[in-house]
Order: sequence, then C-alpha cells, then structure tokens
Amino acid sequence: MRRTWMLGLLAVLALPATGREPPAAHCIDGRAIAEAHQVDAHTLLLRDAAGNRRKVMLAGPCPDVLDDGAPAFVGWGGWLCGADGDAVRSPTLECPVAAVTPVDARDYAALLRDSRETMGTLDRVVVQARRARGFRGTPDYCVASRWLRSWHDGPDGLEVEVSPRQAAGHRRYRIELQGVCDSDRADTLRLVSGTGTGVVCGHAGDHAVFSRSSQAADPTGAGFMRALGDTTAGARSRCQVSRVYPLEP
Repeated sequence: MRRTWMLGLLAVLALPATGREPPAAHCIDGRAIAEAHQVDAHTLLLRDAAGNRRKVMLAGPCPDVLDDGAPAFVGWGGWLCGADGDAVRSPTLECPVAAVTPVDARDYAALLRDSRETMGTLDRVVVQARRARGFRGTPDYCVASRWLRSWHDGPDGLEVEVSPRQAAGHRRYRIELQGVCDSDRADTLRLVSGTGTGVVCGHAGDHAVFSRSSQAADPTGAGFMRALGDTTAGARSRCQVSRVYPLEP
C-alpha cells in the first residue's frame, strides 16, 4: 500500500536550515523537509518548508520506507541532489537516491492523485461512526469545500481562496474544469464531492456548480469576492473537476 508521511519534525543534522544555498537548482534541503509521500516503490515526492517540490527516484525498489520508523534524508551537506551517497534511511532500510527532479504544483498534485486512484481496494468496511470528521485527502491536491472564502473564474481558469490554517498554509487553489462552463453571469459556486466527503480532488464525480441568485453577491464589482454555497434562484451550470492544486504565493 502506498503511504503518505506528514513530517512534524525531521533533522538529518541538528543545524538550522535557513539561509542555505543549494549546490544546484534541482537539489532539496534534506534538513527542511515538511512533507513526504511515497507514490510507489521507486518514487517519493518531497516538499520543503519553503514550498519547493521535488520528485525523488530511488535506485531500487524500497517500499514503505516512509513507514519504517523516522526516515532521514541524507546527502552531502544535507542536500539531496541525486549524487553518489544520497539516500533515504530508516532504522532498517537504506535506499540510494538515483535522481532528484523539480516538479510544479500542478504535476505534484496529479502524481499524488493518480497514485491513490491506482491503490488496491480493501475488503468490505463497515463504518459505525455517525459522521465523518476531519480532512479526507492531502491539501496538496484537494480542497475542502467548507473552507472556501471566495472564487474567481477568469482567463486562466477557476481560482478559489481558502482558509490557510486549514489547508497546510495554502491560500489559493486552481481548479481545472472539463468542458465549457457558463460562469460569466454566475455569482454562486458550489463544489460537490463525488464521494460525499465534502473534499474535491479531481476524482470521478467531483464537480463544480455555477448558479445565479436573485441578488448580486459582488456589489463592488471587484469580481473576486463572490457567494459560496447553494441558491434557489437562477439557472445552473455543472462542470466536472479534473485537477486541483495550490497556486504558488
């Protein structure tokens, strides 16, 4: 099973990671990793405290390395660059690093989403809790609709603003839609999860509903602050969500 590890505390060496210059542009500071995901036995995704994202290819299969105790990212001077000696180490495993490649937020989100869509299914699970609690899915490729603050559909696509406290520090997201959406005169956006979790990630059934209420929600004409939620008046346009990813600050 593919795993995700959210790092609360990680240090290759007990030295500060601020103000350090990488030996090459593609390197990532192993002392400042904020989040790590294992996509498959050969591939890791890393994001550091500054928001830099990297795909790390391992030299050989190393499944579940992020689950084997507290892993350390080891390289010369603390940098992971894909050089000889770079490795991901755990109490029982050592996985040499073959390559480190920069990846933007859009592709990073797609890799995470696609890796989870190919996970094997479990046997029948019976849920006895009365209601689901907490965020389902990583904020690197999902948006919880209950945390939306505003939205704007412009030439570059649909952009939403969220509460950064609830979204791992991300404030704005791009949501890519399939087809032509009639959003020009809409003042209300509702994001609908295909699985009913309230979290939209670009999975099958996730969609956006644009509608027009009887009263304009943006009297200032700013164009960004619009209503979020449902409405009982006006026509509606529904579009499938294909991708979700945070926008760089």
